[in-house]
Amino acid sequence: LLLSFFFFFCHWVYVHLLSDSYFLVREVEIEGGRKIPKETLLSLTVMEGMPNLFSIKLKEVVKRLESHPWIEQVRVRKVFPHKIVIQVKEKKPMAIIQLEELYYIDTRGEIFTPVGDRDEYNYPYVTGLTRRVFEKDPEEAKRLISKALELLRIVSQAKVPPLEEISEIHMEKAFGIQCFSKAEGVEVKMGWEDFEEKLKR
Repeated sequence: LLLSFFFFFCHWVYVHLLSDSYFLVREVEIEGGRKIPKETLLSLTVMEGMPNLFSIKLKEVVKRLESHPWIEQVRVRKVFPHKIVIQVKEKKPMAIIQLEELYYIDTRGEIFTPVGDRDEYNYPYVTGLTRRVFEKDPEEAKRLISKALELLRIVSQAKVPPLEEISEIHMEKAFGIQCFSKAEGVEVKMGWEDFEEKLKR
């Protein structure tokens, strides 16, 4: 009887909290979003009106937000009595790959979204790969992209003239990587290996 009463009481409290206007969501705070408009993030949460804080399933909200191509990681938490805090970590483009269209590549080598008309183009371009290569051998295509990003990281750390900044990385399976400096347009053939040692030379 005591156990039944306990469960009944808990259920009564839960139902009461779900219908209590004191716990309605009155504020949604977004932290870290720069590229993605706040209105877009709010629409992805699918929290129409003022839902009760206890009725919101955080895992579902996170899943919907992570479906956006620019979001790398997101955390959502409830702040009682009437607030939701969304912390967004956006993906950082490292390069632009030229296929039939232009796409951003993130720091992990993932092609994550097309480059829009109002987006930034001030990133190194990766050329030489085609959509056919991705369809035929996606693992090899990913390996080649990782090589291009490896070179970009080494160059950004070393700052060795004339490759202080790279405007383009062109890849050919037989000859390796050819890169072009941003300032003078100098072409440097790097092959596939030992980028750091070759930069020193």
